[in-house]
Amino acid sequence: MKKYLILFALSFTSSSYGNLLDDWSNDDLCGWMESAVTPKYIQTEVLKREIICYGGVEVSSLPSAEDHSSQNGTVFPSPDPSLIPVITNDIDKSYSY
Repeated sequence: MKKYLILFALSFTSSSYGNLLDDWSNDDLCGWMESAVTPKYIQTEVLKREIICYGGVEVSSLPSAEDHSSQNGTVFPSPDPSLIPVITNDIDKSYSY
């Protein structure tokens, strides 16, 4: 009976050699690097893999720094026109506000 009890107790112990982040892609890790508070173990994994992250994805090199300032302040690039929703006139609708 003691033999079965020992085998039962040993069945709960196991050794694991895998890392928590082994099956994460580099883009998954870079997505976390964009968050306001990145966990330390993710930062360590990015350094260990020597990943370069920019904009939440892995890149081969960082883009050149562009200066978007002028004498009147910071100038932001215009958004893509295809992303701007089209506003329609709803006067002909049967409801009113």
